[in-house]
Amino acid sequence: MLRGALGAVVGMRASTQEQTGSAGVARVMADFTDLAWGPVENSRHDLGIDLFLQVRDERRFDRTVLVTAQVKAGSSYFSEPVTDDQGNCTGWWYAESDARHFGDWIQHALPHLLVIHDETTRTSYWAHVTREAVVSTGDGFKIQVPVQQKVEPACRDALLEVAVSGKQPPVLQGTSFAAGAKAVAPGRALRHALLTPRLIAPHRNTSYERTLAPEEAIGLITQGRERDLQWYARKGTNPRIAEAGPGDRSWEWRFFSAYQQAVTTEDLQPLLDLAATTRPVQKATGKQRKGRGEQTHRIAACAVTAAVFLTAVERLKEAEAILLAAGDDLPPIDHAWVLMQRAIVLSERGDIGEARRLAATAQQSVALDLDDVTAAAIGASAADFIFRTSGQAARNLAATMTAADTAASWWRSQSVAWALTEHEEKAFSAWGQCADADTQTSDTAQDRLLSAWLTASFAGARGAAAAALAQHAQHEVMHHEVTWRSEVATGLSTQHNRSPHSLAVPTTRSLENALDELRRFGCNKTLEISARRLWAAGPASPVRGAVERSVRAPWTHTNARAKLMLLERAGDLLPAELADEAARHCLLLLEDPGPFAKQVWPSFLIAHYVHRALWRVLSAAGDSVHAETAELLLRMVSDQQKQSVEEDLAKLAAHLRPTIMTASADRIRSAALDHSSKSLSATLLGLLVSCGDHTAEAELLRRTEAGDIDAIGEIPSLADITSPTAQKLINMATARCQEQVEAAHGSQWGLGGWDWARLLTLCNFFFPEHAEWEPVTDLILDPQVAQEHKEGAVRALTQRADQIPDAVVVRLRDGFASGLPTVTGVPGLTDEAGDLTEAAFALGLAIGTVDSATALQHILTWLRGSASQRQAAARLVAGLSQQAQDPTVRGALVIMTGDPQYQVRAAAAFSLTHGLQADTPECAVDAAISTAAREPGCRVPLAVARALHDAPPAGETRQTLQTELQGHMSALVRTAASPQG
Repeated sequence: MLRGALGAVVGMRASTQEQTGSAGVARVMADFTDLAWGPVENSRHDLGIDLFLQVRDERRFDRTVLVTAQVKAGSSYFSEPVTDDQGNCTGWWYAESDARHFGDWIQHALPHLLVIHDETTRTSYWAHVTREAVVSTGDGFKIQVPVQQKVEPACRDALLEVAVSGKQPPVLQGTSFAAGAKAVAPGRALRHALLTPRLIAPHRNTSYERTLAPEEAIGLITQGRERDLQWYARKGTNPRIAEAGPGDRSWEWRFFSAYQQAVTTEDLQPLLDLAATTRPVQKATGKQRKGRGEQTHRIAACAVTAAVFLTAVERLKEAEAILLAAGDDLPPIDHAWVLMQRAIVLSERGDIGEARRLAATAQQSVALDLDDVTAAAIGASAADFIFRTSGQAARNLAATMTAADTAASWWRSQSVAWALTEHEEKAFSAWGQCADADTQTSDTAQDRLLSAWLTASFAGARGAAAAALAQHAQHEVMHHEVTWRSEVATGLSTQHNRSPHSLAVPTTRSLENALDELRRFGCNKTLEISARRLWAAGPASPVRGAVERSVRAPWTHTNARAKLMLLERAGDLLPAELADEAARHCLLLLEDPGPFAKQVWPSFLIAHYVHRALWRVLSAAGDSVHAETAELLLRMVSDQQKQSVEEDLAKLAAHLRPTIMTASADRIRSAALDHSSKSLSATLLGLLVSCGDHTAEAELLRRTEAGDIDAIGEIPSLADITSPTAQKLINMATARCQEQVEAAHGSQWGLGGWDWARLLTLCNFFFPEHAEWEPVTDLILDPQVAQEHKEGAVRALTQRADQIPDAVVVRLRDGFASGLPTVTGVPGLTDEAGDLTEAAFALGLAIGTVDSATALQHILTWLRGSASQRQAAARLVAGLSQQAQDPTVRGALVIMTGDPQYQVRAAAAFSLTHGLQADTPECAVDAAISTAAREPGCRVPLAVARALHDAPPAGETRQTLQTELQGHMSALVRTAASPQG
């Protein structure tokens, strides 16, 4: 019976449909196996699902997501082709009269594929079954299977997109109070503690009695909650917080200790030591391989953390080595994490092509991890990196903004918002107490900004990291500057013989570190404002330290613009040797910018910003560098540079020392005469004239008589031109002044260009026989004319008030009512809209329509006003002091040398120094000038140095000041104080 039964079974014949279906399923499984996916046949419960597909990436890592598939094999499923307008097949329709299968597939919790297999070509085609893809036929439903969608490696990315649609983002609302190490899957808590500590670090309002997991302690550091850590330690349940160190038996606590030191003390060595021992096992056995897999999250976290801190201090080679040592055998998210940091390091070193490739791989690697907020953060950073390094045409702003809208970015923004709110509250409280706004800063707020920097840096979001750092540095710089000024004032009041340069060393070091941090992270705007203010007002020594560091630092994409900006703002503070080095590098960039552009791929115009940096550095550089600069200038002028750089070349020539200009006078004159640009040619000739070149002066006069307006601006004095030429100039200037008045009445005001009213005024003084005063007075007294179009003429009239014809004085008095100036104009076209009022006051004093008592009354009013009004008061007092030796005027100037605004101090110090008498000055005046000259900033000493040239030739005070200023830290001040300066 058994033999008969077996014979009966063996003799049965399978159906063609069964054979075709089984073969089709087997071949489709083979196709997915070739993709490194794991297909599993559903042989027992066929409910419209033939295969369960375990999704793996190209590195064969399981992506913890399943896809289902229904397989249809045979020629019948290719009987309804879809064609385009040219008759080419674009796919096939698969239809069912019963909606049940389509409904089940769409409603299934897992993404579903319909796969049709062509037995002839052994090719499998697929379609993702979605609501949008299924269409009604009237009798049933159908879906198109595209011809280009094959189960093959070329379609891997598209199939991964189908797989990711089955993952759901985690629910984050309401999780703030449940933060802890167990809030995420094992092995992910460490990465979350660094990128998204909001999910790991315990909420502040939970009990301090709990025992912290090491990941929770790490999360607290990332959140800037060092004080909370101390509270946990004091409760006695967390002794490891204080005891953790290199010898701890727990790797996580060793990492906590090393990480804490890196954040709080900037000591990276413990972290680097730990990274050196946390490496993949080479040639591992099976048992070791298993252990290695359990440690990969440690390898990635340690490598990334070390690399972030190394990159921050520009130790790029070490950072790259640590990241490479992490290996390629990391799980997908950790692999992407390391790749993103490698992309940053490579971009800083100039390898932008490879950096973009790594960022793209990182972005692709986390595409299947929508359920992990750290993966989204890494993917957002990769998308932003690719966007920022793409050309304008290739940028996809919508996709980048969408990718960047993550939970990590929300929490980061929340930290920044809380920090700024706390700072605002501190500032408002200080305002209410009439105290300096930055006397006290909020440590908690600064810690929050540091947290935003950390989380952004660990995610690879360099832009967000730099923004947080800039906010942090702004408060640090302002606070330290206020603290320093208070300490200096205290020192001056109690230790009269002690130099202010020696005070507040810790504060100045903090300022220098803050400035250097801004440079390293490319916070250009914050750095520029800080450097400009500290250079001018003091302390300038931190700026000097920062610019010296910048010269020695490597050029990177991030710091390139900041380095040039520091040279532009403070290159005069460099010692001679470093100034020569910096200047020669600038010369090299101007001559051959190609290698530099390849190294840092700048987003700015290299030549323009290098020129600006070189101008300032030349003041501190030696004569040999000036000679090399002159040679480069001659080559560039001879090459007939484009008009866009003419102004840069002219200014470069203006910054050369007169001795160098004189030595190269013949060649510069020849180049100027041959140049096609009249403007640049005239500028170069004018510079030669200032060095005593009579041949250049004769050429400018010749051009002036021919009506060359560019040459007119370069002649040393209008008195040198002929009367017929003066007549032409006066006619030209008269016409332009009348045009400006007419245009102003039509609500049109031109910006820049020649100051025609001032030119006409000066020509009238030098050539009274051709004078045209009516256009000048009409323009000055017309309220519709812009302030900037009349201020120059007003000041020119003031300087030569004794030469103004009586009839003109009578006409000008119409601009003064009841002894006050009523000369007004349309404001807002310049940054100094209040200057015209001050200039008009000075003119009223000069022509006798404003008396000294009225002027002093307004000076006192302005001294209670804004910074710009106090500056105007200082200039007005200077004008008043030239008319009368009034003790009140002197007293006002002395008081203003201690004004909070350095601009006011500089104006007052200049006026006092300019009015020094040959005999022994008053003690108060002497003390005020000496204090001004010794300010630890540069702007006020520079004003004193410039004023000394017009002071009486004799006098002990003058000689002492000159000697001191010739040893100033700024080359600009030293030059101004030198006899030939």
